[in-house]
Amino acid sequence: MAKTVAKPNYDQWPREKVKITDLFLDSKNIRLDGGANLSQGALINDLFSNEDAMQVLKSIAVNGFFPDEIPVTVKEDKKFTVLEGNRRVAAVKALLRPEIVPSKESAIKEILKSAVTVSDEREVVVAPDRDSAMIFLANKHTLNTKRRWRPLRQAYFYRAELDRGKTVQNLRDDYPTVDIGKFLRLLNVHKIAKSIKYDSETIAKKVHNEKSFPASTIERLYEDKRVRDFLGFDFDGDGEVKINIDKKEFEKGFKKVVEDVVEKNVDSRALNAEKDRKAYLDNFPKSDIPSKTKGDKVVTSKDFTEASLAYTHKRTKLAPKDVKFSLSAPAVKRMLIELQGIDYHKFPNATHDLLRSFLECALKAYFDHCGNSIKPVKGKNYVFLDDVLKAFKSEMDTDKNTQLSQVTQKIISDTTMISYSAQAMNATNHNPSVFATDKEVEEAWDAMEKMFRYILDPKPKQNAKNNP
Repeated sequence: MAKTVAKPNYDQWPREKVKITDLFLDSKNIRLDGGANLSQGALINDLFSNEDAMQVLKSIAVNGFFPDEIPVTVKEDKKFTVLEGNRRVAAVKALLRPEIVPSKESAIKEILKSAVTVSDEREVVVAPDRDSAMIFLANKHTLNTKRRWRPLRQAYFYRAELDRGKTVQNLRDDYPTVDIGKFLRLLNVHKIAKSIKYDSETIAKKVHNEKSFPASTIERLYEDKRVRDFLGFDFDGDGEVKINIDKKEFEKGFKKVVEDVVEKNVDSRALNAEKDRKAYLDNFPKSDIPSKTKGDKVVTSKDFTEASLAYTHKRTKLAPKDVKFSLSAPAVKRMLIELQGIDYHKFPNATHDLLRSFLECALKAYFDHCGNSIKPVKGKNYVFLDDVLKAFKSEMDTDKNTQLSQVTQKIISDTTMISYSAQAMNATNHNPSVFATDKEVEEAWDAMEKMFRYILDPKPKQNAKNNP
């Protein structure tokens, strides 16, 4: 007979008032490589640096504790270990002793001037044992209670430690089983990635977001010395980036790599083998290959300033003003000017319709400019959008421009009505039951912006083969 599992009796778990100083954060809930045994100070500072404990502190300072936010603890080695409510407990500890979070000390002291009275005691629920508490947490959150940190998340933990005044050697001493250099390399590369000004808001947001930044693919690339030599940099023993070519030349190549990875033109599986990474470099666009001319000095990550997201304000105009136009096509230029001026939030359908016309006309003007005008297919009197898209896809395949080839293929063949597909653009143009939203228009432009920048300002190398 199967063993009957006792139903949990959470309302029978005792409650006790415990001094805040007697509550300990649960280091076992944070799993780092090597199972590092983190100190209480390190845990508290990390929660403030990387888990937004400051927002919790501000809420407690204004509202006190909400009645449904009682920490759940377990007694281990005669100590109360907090299993649920670590951020809240860390916040109260910081309100009582701001100096334990040096990076936030001044701000916390300012908050305390108008804060509610914070007691140095707190009522807690005491679970009978850790296993029972784990079942409770799983039932409460309907998720696994323990989640391994992503590599970039781990890297920012160590940055929080450095921000507290620790040295790299201190970290190595404190965490002897952890490859500190590995995380510092990733941290410094991510800092440089965040300093780059990208053409697309979508790319910039993914780069700045720890959760969406493709750290594993970037890491796989820079761990290959061939890639580092190609881009003109290396690392020292502490994970610091050392750039030995001109800074702007490095940024040019590095930006291209980041964009390729973020836009998934390449991924970690496609770059798994050394031959795959070599093939990626062999197909690198010539205009993006950094010159190996030595710079005036060795540049490090300290010479880069993380860019603020200039895209955080609401966009009202679709096409950026910095899109270059060198085609001999005044009508197409007028369309670009309208796309740079129209408020697509107010007029999403008009903008989406214009975007479709602009795409077709811009491609036709591009081929005219290159001396390779597209002719109607047999049996037709006109050149249609599908004709110029297929011709451009063929040219990108010939030029081994995988990035724009894939974008064009998506426009041609996508049947899910994604906003920048030919199917969706034709539908909003011809079907009275189909309409576009401002978000869809924004996504359509962002998806095609790199293509537009390419065809509106052709470089000599692009049209040389078409001209006599």
